[in-house]
Amino acid sequence: MAINFNIGDIIQTLQNIGVYDYLLPFILIFAIIFAILEKTKILGTDKSNINAVVAFVVGFLLIVQQGIVATINNFLPRVSLIIIIFLMALLVIAMLAGKEYKGLQGTLFTFAAIISIIAIIIALSPDIGFSTYITSWGISEQDQETLLGIGILVFLLIIITIIITGKRKGTQNEPNKGGLLTKIDNMFNQGLKD
Repeated sequence: MAINFNIGDIIQTLQNIGVYDYLLPFILIFAIIFAILEKTKILGTDKSNINAVVAFVVGFLLIVQQGIVATINNFLPRVSLIIIIFLMALLVIAMLAGKEYKGLQGTLFTFAAIISIIAIIIALSPDIGFSTYITSWGISEQDQETLLGIGILVFLLIIITIIITGKRKGTQNEPNKGGLLTKIDNMFNQGLKD
């Protein structure tokens, strides 16, 4: 007698009993809140039991709000896709570098961080109603695509211009201390050191 084993049926059963709508969001929020409380020590040192209770309560309060859970369930797969895309891009860059790749640094890191933030906002935008605001202004879908294309092009031109003109005339490697991109870059570098 053959056993009919189907992973799809198991996943569907887990979905039917609420694992994806209740258990996984609870575990995720509990872990994040607990880790933040342990790291920041807001409630005091050696207060793991109190941190766990607070994280437990926040996790349970969150899963009652199914709208927030739906947003999390839609947002996390999109961010995972963005992470996979960035990982593949870094693998290609490392392959083309031909030597030990130490990661993005300086202005390139700042540019990548800005693109990452924009990508995360775009991943979240359908759930926060960004597209509803645009269509309520009377802009058609075709116009939205055109404006998005022009906006991306203008944004890239601005970033390239800032990178090119952000250098001092006397030196090639020392960035202009007053440039906007340099200030943002210094802010990110300072944050990474902390």
